[in-house]
Amino acid sequence: MRRLAPLLVCGLLSAACGASSAAAPPAASVTAEVAVGGNPCGVVEAAGSIWVSDAASGDLVAIDPATNRAGERIAVAPLTCELRSAFGSVWVVTQSNRFVRFDPVARKVLASIPVGDTSYDVAQLAGSMWVSNRNGRTVQRIDPRRNRVVKTISIPKIRPAGLAVAGGFLWVGDDSGTAIYRIDPHTNRFLRVPVGKVAPAWLASTGDAIWFTSLVSGTVSRLDVRTRKVTATLKSGFDPVNLDVIGGEVWVPNDHDGTLTRIDPSTSAVIGTLRVGAGPAVVAPGAGDGWVTNFEDGSVWRISLR
Repeated sequence: MRRLAPLLVCGLLSAACGASSAAAPPAASVTAEVAVGGNPCGVVEAAGSIWVSDAASGDLVAIDPATNRAGERIAVAPLTCELRSAFGSVWVVTQSNRFVRFDPVARKVLASIPVGDTSYDVAQLAGSMWVSNRNGRTVQRIDPRRNRVVKTISIPKIRPAGLAVAGGFLWVGDDSGTAIYRIDPHTNRFLRVPVGKVAPAWLASTGDAIWFTSLVSGTVSRLDVRTRKVTATLKSGFDPVNLDVIGGEVWVPNDHDGTLTRIDPSTSAVIGTLRVGAGPAVVAPGAGDGWVTNFEDGSVWRISLR
């Protein structure tokens, strides 16, 4: 989850695409700019809608992908951000020490689960939901059958941030340290994987690799899941944050320069940069396209690769 602090820049629409290979990558084009107001943070597709969390109001906002219009707003909890669709629900991470389970069909909160201090990210693995608690320095495992925490894993001296799943393990970023941590869901034990003095904050998985952003150097790196070695490091932008895999590419929102970096994971090369709104926070796939929340200008942009 991004730190809920004021940002500095805004952007206007432009696109630049390039590739080192003979075949040019598909051009990314903005097909809609949806005004939702407040501070849009997390975004996810569920039950035919695109759901956006508004950190300012604590609401979930439904966007109809057929019309690209924002509709119903539903109060959930203060300081909402990261979202994940799993077990027929939308799971909402907040920085108010609650992990919320929301029914996107009935459009109501099913459970509000107490978790650790300043939760940042959420993942699904081994029949459980997992939450990172940055200031609590823990990762918690939640049983969706009982809607309760069943294991708290303390990782001393780190600030748990982004989560990703690869190779049957949960991978945990640390936005203040020099390593990524791999948790075995069978034992709930962690392994420290050194990656250098880069503050590896946010993670995304391509199955064979974990891609992580550095808040120190403004880069994105590839960590091989099998060898646990960093195999590539690419320049991204100012304050790269909650990246994801969309349309076979790694998309990286650069929080403080209003851009979105596109990476081809097969070649480990930057293939394009798109200027988006003010303070791009989170990207996610939905309705066949990519969606980016712009925290500072209250908008959500729909981006197509077709």
